[in-house]
Amino acid sequence: MLTSLCSSQGNYVLERDELLETQSPEFDVILCLSLTKWVHLNWGDEGLKRMFKRIYRHLRPGGILILEPQPWASYGKRKKLTETIFKNYQQITLKPDQFTSYLLSSEVGFSSYELLGTPQTSSKGFQRPIYAFHKGQAVVE
Repeated sequence: MLTSLCSSQGNYVLERDELLETQSPEFDVILCLSLTKWVHLNWGDEGLKRMFKRIYRHLRPGGILILEPQPWASYGKRKKLTETIFKNYQQITLKPDQFTSYLLSSEVGFSSYELLGTPQTSSKGFQRPIYAFHKGQAVVE
C-alpha cells in the first residue's frame, strides 16, 4: 500500500562525487523515465554515473529504480544543441546498452534487474524498454 508520494524537480546531478556520501536512503522507488540521454549529454559519462550512484544511495534497502534509457541513436539528433553538449557527446564511452552492466557492477551495486516491458505507443520514439533495477536488502549481522 502506497503511504506517501514525493515528486522533485531540479538538478539531480551532484557537483562532486564526494557529495554522494551525504545522500541517505529515503525512497522505495525512483522513476527515471526519458532522462538518461539529457543527463548524459549535459554532464557526460561522469555526470550520468554520479546520478546512478546517487539514485542507488537514495533508495532504501529493497528499493527499485524504474529506468527507461533512451537508445544511443537518439543522442545524435540532439548533439549540436550547445557547445557543451557536443563536447560531451564526442567523449561518451558508456553507451546505453552498457547501463545494465554498470548498474549491476560493484561501482553502483544493484543486485538484479528485470525487463518490465516495452510500451506499444503510436510514437515510435517512446517505444523503449523499461527496466526495474533492484537494490538488495540490508544485511543484518
